[in-house]
Amino acid sequence: MYRALKPFAVGLLLIACPQMQAIKVEKLRLAGPYKTIVPLRTDTADVSGKAFNQDDLVMEQRFTWQAVKHGESTTDSIIPATGQDNVRLAGFQVENSGFAKVEVKVKGLRRFDVLIDGQKGDKRDLTPGRHDVVVKFLQKADETDTLSIELCSEQEKNLTINPEGKRLYTLEDYMHGVRAGRTSLSATGRLMKYSTTTTLKGGKTETTERILDLQTGNEYPCEGFRQWASQGDRFVRRRQAADESNIYEYVDPLNGKTELLCRDYTQSDGFFTEGEKRMIISKKTEGPKEDAKVFQVLEPDDRIPGWRDRQNVQILDTEEGVVKTITQGQHSVSATPTKDGRRLLLFIYESDITKRPFDFVTAVLLDTETMQADTLVNLDGFISNAEFTPDERGIVFSGSPEAFGGIGINDPTGKTPSMVQKELFLMELSNRQVTPLTRDFDPNIIDWHFSQADGNLYARCENRDRQDIFCLDMKKRQWKQLALSECFVSSFSLAKDKPLLSYTGQSDSNSDRIYTVDLKSGREKLIRDYNEERMGDIQLGRFEEWNFQSSRGDTIYGRYYLPPHFDASQHYPMLVYYYGGCSPVGRYLDSYYNFHGWAAMGYVVYVVQPSGATGFGQEFAARHVNAYGDYTADDIIEGTKKFCDAHPYVNRQKIGCLGASYGGFMTMYLQTKTDIFAAAMAHAGISNPASYWGFGYWGYSYNTIAAANSYPWNNPELYSGHAPLFNADKVHTPILFLHGASDTNVPINESIQMFNALKILGRDCAFVTVEGQNHHILEYERRIKWVHTFYAWFAKYLQDDPTWWNTLYPPKNIK
Repeated sequence: MYRALKPFAVGLLLIACPQMQAIKVEKLRLAGPYKTIVPLRTDTADVSGKAFNQDDLVMEQRFTWQAVKHGESTTDSIIPATGQDNVRLAGFQVENSGFAKVEVKVKGLRRFDVLIDGQKGDKRDLTPGRHDVVVKFLQKADETDTLSIELCSEQEKNLTINPEGKRLYTLEDYMHGVRAGRTSLSATGRLMKYSTTTTLKGGKTETTERILDLQTGNEYPCEGFRQWASQGDRFVRRRQAADESNIYEYVDPLNGKTELLCRDYTQSDGFFTEGEKRMIISKKTEGPKEDAKVFQVLEPDDRIPGWRDRQNVQILDTEEGVVKTITQGQHSVSATPTKDGRRLLLFIYESDITKRPFDFVTAVLLDTETMQADTLVNLDGFISNAEFTPDERGIVFSGSPEAFGGIGINDPTGKTPSMVQKELFLMELSNRQVTPLTRDFDPNIIDWHFSQADGNLYARCENRDRQDIFCLDMKKRQWKQLALSECFVSSFSLAKDKPLLSYTGQSDSNSDRIYTVDLKSGREKLIRDYNEERMGDIQLGRFEEWNFQSSRGDTIYGRYYLPPHFDASQHYPMLVYYYGGCSPVGRYLDSYYNFHGWAAMGYVVYVVQPSGATGFGQEFAARHVNAYGDYTADDIIEGTKKFCDAHPYVNRQKIGCLGASYGGFMTMYLQTKTDIFAAAMAHAGISNPASYWGFGYWGYSYNTIAAANSYPWNNPELYSGHAPLFNADKVHTPILFLHGASDTNVPINESIQMFNALKILGRDCAFVTVEGQNHHILEYERRIKWVHTFYAWFAKYLQDDPTWWNTLYPPKNIK
């Protein structure tokens, strides 16, 4: 079931010792001898009065694993004498696929220190990974030493001494290293701004932004970068003058020359229109203040910090140096300009919680010179963003299928569409006719931009479990997927005057890379590859797609991951994972829900994309609405059973499931429907849709998606009949509840009440809170322990080893 000991060392010996197995390390790397010197001493004692001792000085010398790595490999336990006192190093590596408590026992040496991963001490709790063990010892002149090293552990089945080849993937590999951020191309496409963030051990992060010359490979700084200039390869920089005014200036990275654009004394900030003649400013007005200790809540959203503030539109004329107020009022307004900034498409936001979807948009086309306003859309609650077409004769809106009176709906079953499944709509300004552009297009729109160079629209989309880029030919109205190397694109950029695209992406088994794509030829060019640095010495297990035909007759997609040293003749525990929110589980490498990392610990990992996920078409996404577990649970249960039927190496008695947010709800809900799982973990899960609806910051508004037009008073069956809390007596699976104590999305009471219920019922469960964290666990040290907590939970129930759990949370003798 687990990764067995491998005979990489010559003749590993298992020696009985109290409660542990002692593994004699037969093969070592021996480094040294390292000559010692006697320092020039100005005194006979240190500042504390302690007399200097040469042996102490020798043992205080510091060495790294690299010194041992380049040492001589030996199986001889005899350390030959040398002609003078010296220090030597003997080392080996141990790799553990699961948690292990180890003790290093050294015999035959007079004076020595044991260092495990550079830390002094002969006992250590090893989290999964490859570890360096070094014995630093003092050898006296003309004396021969005999060295014997044993590694003792109760988890010897998880250990490999002196592993060969690449190492296993671990949580640390996800937590540390370089990540690529967004890219941005200059107007000509010659220059590309890009960013990276490096996370160091201990949690410190370093972010850098640079400009890369795609022709020469030269790099330039970009301090104060605001945006690219609309012409050429200059960018606009903002810096603050001594009088605290903002200076905006052009910077040419190629020659370092600058040119003043404008000076602003109002300390405004925004983005410039084409030609940099105008800057569009979003001006915040703070709402009325209340007594912070006792105050009235006006609306449900009034609990959210900043809700009372309003945003209005201003324009800075860069030639006149005058800021003009464009909108005023009690409603927030955002603006999308035409190229020259004369016309603005204004979105005016209004709330009415007496009807779904509670928040509405009125779209107004405003001529800022005549101040003539023309209403294009009135109080549509289903549109979200917009952009002018390159010829400015039309506007493309994004929104859910119900936008514009539902003209984008394409679901013959008549279900209420999911508001998370986004569509595109084209409005011709000449006649206000609106045409759906994606009604027959299954991928879910994430973001999109027009290319000024070729006039086409490029959209990043959820395409099943991928995030791909598609091109819409605006003349033919045909969609075409770009052929890209990466299957999970996180961001992209278009050059204004050249058919060139840049993007950042990764795939199921590699980390971030940055590319450019010639939109005429389709030729892709790799610009930066951060995968080799992060993953070059790591061995990943096999990844495969696996889909099945559900009992309803449709295809349910999925994939699975196998341990790196997979043996089909063995039986493995399995973890099952599924979506939270509504987005499918993406085909990416980097995540704290790390599928390759779980596989490295000896699990088969099955990722299923059940009903309700976006990116599979409108009807599939609509199964999330007014369901609260229906369809979705059926797919997970059926998929898990069919996967086991098709893969006999899965131990059916050792299957766990886990999810977060809506996935946490699904974890609880599944245990009320099936007994196929041996353990479960729910992070920030919903146990009672009614209390989540009323208590979470966005609970009532999220339910305009998940429970459209259904409320606790008109559909109690949905809210209570589907609530895990109201079905707690049906749960017999051990469940771990994890929750950020400051969660404003899914409040912690959702875990508390389900934990209380199961405790009253005498069921096996555990509850761990993470103080100071919200819906996502972001703080470095707390994230590590949070992840280790559910690793330990599954090790306890799926690998029959409670050691890790009892180490993190020692049993308490409290009654």
